[in-house]
Amino acid sequence: MLAGKRRLRTLLRQQRRALSVQAVRKNSQRIAARLCAQAMFHQARQLLLYSPDENEVETEGLWQEACRRGIEVYYPRVTADKQDVEFVRRHANKPLIPGVFDILVPPGEDILRNVAQTDLVLIPGVGFDQAGHRLGRGRGYYDRALRDLLAGALRVGLAHEFQVVSHVPVDPHDERVDYIVTEKRLIECVRTGVEKDV
Repeated sequence: MLAGKRRLRTLLRQQRRALSVQAVRKNSQRIAARLCAQAMFHQARQLLLYSPDENEVETEGLWQEACRRGIEVYYPRVTADKQDVEFVRRHANKPLIPGVFDILVPPGEDILRNVAQTDLVLIPGVGFDQAGHRLGRGRGYYDRALRDLLAGALRVGLAHEFQVVSHVPVDPHDERVDYIVTEKRLIECVRTGVEKDV
């Protein structure tokens, strides 16, 4: 199982790193437009975003749209001991700063305390399958957060189309997403596993 995860993680990260800046931007704009057209985005009171790394789907357009709609936005921040992750609110008048692993995070201590069923967690990943299984970087930060603080929120994976594979190897502790949004489609994972071209 572990060897299968490592091979798939290596392959997909290589493919993602090979994307051009233009391809990442174009895909990200299409993904943002598709997500913003969904009722789940309009209904969210709180939105959890992330700062992209290694050609992950960009989120700045989603941040701007959330601000326009008055949605509170939080970003993950790895704790100083690198053992856990907390979610910090981003305010429009405060620029992001480098955090652990040099990933940009909001400054301050406005920490997320709870979520509702309508709140949206937008999750990066190395790979996904249509059942909602997610392949992360192997540190388990999101899996732990999704089992605990974020358990009640709606989970949406953002991915380039090639990151959706036929099967992601899973372990018992791995958490799934409810939807996956790519530049080509919205995949509803948990309820029916069907695709919707929207």
